Amino acid sequence: LTGITEPLEFSFLFVAPVLFGIHAVFAGLSFMTMQILGVKIGMTFSGGLIDFMLFGVLPGRTAWWWVIIVGLVLAVIYYFGFRFAIRKWDLKTPGREVANANDGAGKTEAGELPREVLVALGGKENIASLDACITRLRVQVNEQKNVNKDRLKELGAAGVLEVGNNIQAIFGPKSDTLKSQIHDIMSGRTPHVEKEEPVKVEETPKQVDENETIVSPIEGKILPITEVPDQVFSGKMMGDGFAIEPTEGTVVSPVNGEIVNVFPTKHAIGIQSEGGKEILIHFGIDTVKLNGEGFEALVAQGDTVKQGQPLLKVNLAFVKENAPSIITPIVFTNLQQGQQVELKKDGNVKKGENAIIDIQ
Repeated sequence: LTGITEPLEFSFLFVAPVLFGIHAVFAGLSFMTMQILGVKIGMTFSGGLIDFMLFGVLPGRTAWWWVIIVGLVLAVIYYFGFRFAIRKWDLKTPGREVANANDGAGKTEAGELPREVLVALGGKENIASLDACITRLRVQVNEQKNVNKDRLKELGAAGVLEVGNNIQAIFGPKSDTLKSQIHDIMSGRTPHVEKEEPVKVEETPKQVDENETIVSPIEGKILPITEVPDQVFSGKMMGDGFAIEPTEGTVVSPVNGEIVNVFPTKHAIGIQSEGGKEILIHFGIDTVKLNGEGFEALVAQGDTVKQGQPLLKVNLAFVKENAPSIITPIVFTNLQQGQQVELKKDGNVKKGENAIIDIQ
């Protein structure tokens, strides 16, 4: 309508730079064609539909219809030109990435996983520092090019983020255990690995109660999860959910259920609800770096909790001053494919308030 295409163009540039180069040539040809045909249409902003109507169609002083004709011809040229380039040079556009033909390639024994992850990170010599939180491994590497991101995904990472020489591999709640095991390997000790029992296939899968009541675990402003200032959560790598910007420091259970994980730094808690939902409450962003300061856990792993029961007490002023953000994501980590969380309320919510979200 207005001609603002920069978001698409920048996405295009980074996703398919070769095709963007071809697009630049085609776009130049289109301008040259308009010049040859004598089409003169001015613009005030970005050359969108509004400018086309105001400076082309309505004045009627130029052959504006050539824009439509040439546009249709160029659409055909773009389609077959891009198709030829993609096939000729095997460009890895989204949807054409190489899939691993060996379904078992990413599988590894429990005892080998930390070793395989270390190898994928470039080995001991490539690790400058290694840390973790409840969602991810946080690794500073010496040479980013030595990191095998595809292998990390094969080993179970939901995603791999790069910021300079900092790598974040999203392994979920097992990230902290992996960190300890990798530290043991790097220091020459044999990592402690819990032996995995063979998984018994149940004849009837556990049912998830779709009508289970979910209440707000925190008092504050409710937000879509896409507004969390952390790509792991906003990109839904751990699952869909919602977020709250707290105005008070007590966290209560949003469901009846069992505490399955209290992170050592007490900034994150995992809950298995009676209705079968796996819920992660992660107070603030990068709060793992506070090393538990400002947090008091009121429950322990294995505790049974009731909806509205206090789980965590937070020194909100301290966390606000020492963490990048206090926005707290609440993530459902086991939603079915296609399910999504929709907010039913805007603005502020009270602790324990019902009917704030809907899972569809």
